[in-house]
Amino acid sequence: MSKKKVLSLLGLILVVVLWGIAPVISKFLFDNNYASPALLTAIRGLLSVIAMGIIILATGIYKKLTKAYWICVPAGLILGLAYLLQFVGLNDTTPAKNTFLESLSCITVPITMFILVKEKPGWVSVLAALACLFGSFVLCGNGWDFTAMFTSPTKGDILSMIAGIFFGIDIAFTKVFAKGKDPLLFVFFQLIILTIMNFAYAFPFEQVAFAWKAEVIIIAIVLGVLCTAVCWVLRTACIRNVSAVTCAVLMPMSAVIATLTSIIFKLETFSWNVIAGGLIITLSIVLSGIYDAKQEKKANKEANK
Repeated sequence: MSKKKVLSLLGLILVVVLWGIAPVISKFLFDNNYASPALLTAIRGLLSVIAMGIIILATGIYKKLTKAYWICVPAGLILGLAYLLQFVGLNDTTPAKNTFLESLSCITVPITMFILVKEKPGWVSVLAALACLFGSFVLCGNGWDFTAMFTSPTKGDILSMIAGIFFGIDIAFTKVFAKGKDPLLFVFFQLIILTIMNFAYAFPFEQVAFAWKAEVIIIAIVLGVLCTAVCWVLRTACIRNVSAVTCAVLMPMSAVIATLTSIIFKLETFSWNVIAGGLIITLSIVLSGIYDAKQEKKANKEANK
């Protein structure tokens, strides 16, 4: 595996850790009425746009702008809708279940890649994605009795599920259309649209809340700059060096982080499912990574013939 690919995988792991913590922090804010979902997401987006805008102006990256960046409009709509559904849904479900249902991206990525570029996923990648999804299922179960998972889903569960579908589409969309574009600019315009969408939803459709306390403002800044701006730029840069399916299989590890963090903050009850589900997810990631590396090596050999 090349050094660039190793660094990209490490970058994605950092993103996964931060995205695993973010839902738990957000849930804490929602439960204590410190912030409402869409407004918090909009504020996160706004802080990200401001931070990235300063960097773009200071470094002169804006000079790279071309008409090709119009693709950021549909990309931003996809990302904005995914975020809106995820965090509005989080208000009515648990962090672990929210991130589990987001794992539907594992299924939608190969489908979207086939639709966009006719890329047929290998059977190992499909198997790894299904195993990762099953691992997330085990992670959120209640012992070995999974009957609770088949009861009528809450509104939050349904919205989280749809959000997962859109996150999968976003992964594939980024893999195809972010090539040749500066990651900072690509994410910057996406987040502008995300911010507009969430502000447009917040005031007409939810009971707006935001506590102007120092700790809440600091949390919002961390969520906005670190968990949104830095994570999305890093993911956009790293995803170009790994397969879209590998990225999708890696992302559900955030469910492990979310669950463990929830347990620490007493938002979730400990279960051996955390261990079992985490192992299944980890094995599926390793399987996908090994397969991806072998396919890359094979492709390079054929190209050098």
